[in-house]
Amino acid sequence: GRRAYDLGTRRLVVGHFVTRLTTPETPFGPHRHEQSELWFILDGEAIVSLDGVDHTVGPHDLIVIDPWIDHGLRAPRQATWICLG
Repeated sequence: GRRAYDLGTRRLVVGHFVTRLTTPETPFGPHRHEQSELWFILDGEAIVSLDGVDHTVGPHDLIVIDPWIDHGLRAPRQATWICLG
């Protein structure tokens, strides 16, 4: 049941590992920073915004966020996800 995620030549130094729960009442607002991040959706459906473009994501989706890209996540119901960065 393993799934490979191709990250190309990207390297990521992990300074934090956080599990988050996002609901309609608790969106993760758009922001940006100098380090890359990986977001992994554990369950639920969410909408990820990357530089103002929305993408629907679901369980087992991996979102690769490069430095200085505006990004945020909101959920129509509930989504549990991991943030590595």
